[in-house]
Amino acid sequence: MMQRGRIIILGDAGINLGDSMYDGTIFIGGKIGSFGSDAVESPMTKSDIDWLKRKLKVAELGENFDVSKMTKVVAGKKTLEL
Repeated sequence: MMQRGRIIILGDAGINLGDSMYDGTIFIGGKIGSFGSDAVESPMTKSDIDWLKRKLKVAELGENFDVSKMTKVVAGKKTLEL
């Protein structure tokens, strides 16, 4: 259950990624098995790319990783509809 925040995954993700996701953002560097019931893909922005580059640099990870090719996943907010 994700209620807010950001997660960076440089590799692949399994099935039902972001299931019970109410808010927040997941960045995936590899393949996605399937989206969870409320997770949807969203366009990457320049701000997202800049943030990812800074975070990976601070963590000393992904020096040659092309963050612009990552997939951004957010909550579709469907679980809140009545």
